[in-house]
Amino acid sequence: MRISQLSVASLGLSLASLASLSGCVVGSGACLFEQPFKHTITGTVHFQDFPAGEEQIDHVPVLSVDKTAYIYAPATSLHCLPATELQLVGFSELPPDMAEGAHVEVTGSVFQAASVHQHTAFLLDVKGILPMPTASSPPPASNPAR
Repeated sequence: MRISQLSVASLGLSLASLASLSGCVVGSGACLFEQPFKHTITGTVHFQDFPAGEEQIDHVPVLSVDKTAYIYAPATSLHCLPATELQLVGFSELPPDMAEGAHVEVTGSVFQAASVHQHTAFLLDVKGILPMPTASSPPPASNPAR
């Protein structure tokens, strides 16, 4: 039996489209890769208390993301895993110009929790954090070049 060129072409096109979508979540875009890749994620930052043993409490910053982040964690699954909260590491307090509950843009690398002091499934090693303008506050003024 002879396979027609059209069948081969349609099979090739189908495989190519499946391969291109393998790293995506339909409707949400590409999956985020773990360290060393850097990502920028927006959300609301707040502090949460977690039990950390006998009579101890960890007070940690957590980013509640605006849009569910899908993270590719090959050690756990071949599929991208959803994350709605990321524990922030690399800083212990918010910059002075930000209040708890601030809408922020955080840049850093995502990694999977591996110890009892890592309280969300994924963490974000913070490299930068910036406040996002809200409807009630205008964006920061920029200095014109002279």
